[in-house]
Amino acid sequence: MHVLKLKFHNNPNIGLYGFATDSYCLLPKNLSKKVVDEIKEVLNVPVYQVTICNTNLIGVFCSGNEDYLFVPDILSDHEIDELKKIKEAKLIILNTRFTALGNNIAVKDNICLVNPQLEPDIKNELKKLGFEIKSLEIAENTTVGSCTVLNHKGCLLHRDATNIKTISSFFNLPAEIGTVNFGSPYVRSGLIANCNGYVVGGETTGPETQRIDETLGFL
Repeated sequence: MHVLKLKFHNNPNIGLYGFATDSYCLLPKNLSKKVVDEIKEVLNVPVYQVTICNTNLIGVFCSGNEDYLFVPDILSDHEIDELKKIKEAKLIILNTRFTALGNNIAVKDNICLVNPQLEPDIKNELKKLGFEIKSLEIAENTTVGSCTVLNHKGCLLHRDATNIKTISSFFNLPAEIGTVNFGSPYVRSGLIANCNGYVVGGETTGPETQRIDETLGFL
């Protein structure tokens, strides 16, 4: 089974609370063992339960890939110590006013799609790590991370995206528009995905799930 439909404490916006790549998954500490085990089975990667900025909003504050985990510099020392225990990825702390990195950066391999307003110093820091950077808006939103969910097989975008071909070419992935949770265009809010499977918000409809399956390469 590659798909799991869930709510976290009756909230279908599960993408705000989790983050996954093909090498690790981060989830909040307030989830039951049963739920964590179900997610671990679908995504098939090690799961770490953490807090970020003293909240459970893991998906809002985190971005990254299989090798790097990007977090803002407003974390507490004990949170940094916890995240350094993630042996699958190197922790990179970014000093930016755009602290909701999950909303502002979308990453695949050595490619970053970023908020056009992201500071030049941060873009240069990412370039020094070997990342190719592209700045653009999606559906007139600068928060490109909130409008994008991708794995190594496909990229799902905000339903009103008009630059699909540009983004598809940049990531070298097929890209399509879609929604989650009965019409929300901010697809990141309702999805935690990697190449093994995905967890989707509990209000997501059958047609929405079909589109996710097709776009992220599960059909």
